Amino acid sequence: MIEFQLQVDSRITRAVAPLIAKCFSDCGKISTPSFPYADEQDSDLSESWKGSLKEDMSRDRQSLARLLNDTKFKHGFVEVEEENAELVIRAITEIRLFIRKSCLGPFTDCELESGDFSLEEKPSEAQSYYLAYLVLAEVQEGLIAQMI
Repeated sequence: MIEFQLQVDSRITRAVAPLIAKCFSDCGKISTPSFPYADEQDSDLSESWKGSLKEDMSRDRQSLARLLNDTKFKHGFVEVEEENAELVIRAITEIRLFIRKSCLGPFTDCELESGDFSLEEKPSEAQSYYLAYLVLAEVQEGLIAQMI
């Protein structure tokens, strides 16, 4: 079992946990695998590949759902079965990309990478999504550090 406490204040975690859950749900509604080669003539190969990826995505999302539904998560505690850590990392990547694309328009990629901006100057809704984005990043970093 991988266990650690997030460094972010638990008040922030409690505030953004429902937002993370909402993003998780919204992302799941639009997330569909696609075959990377649009001109592929072998439909069996394409369908098999998409089916396999869909199963993988489902396992990833189920692993993340267990973490998000754990009451300890709201208070900044992360508990993940070691064999599910990579699945959770992948699912968080999907959610973070969703948040970036759909909710963090007021931020440039440079700002997100460097953290060099004034949060107070951003729209309040974008601020909340940014904090959710950061909490998820910290979970990923913590899992990676524990896996090494």
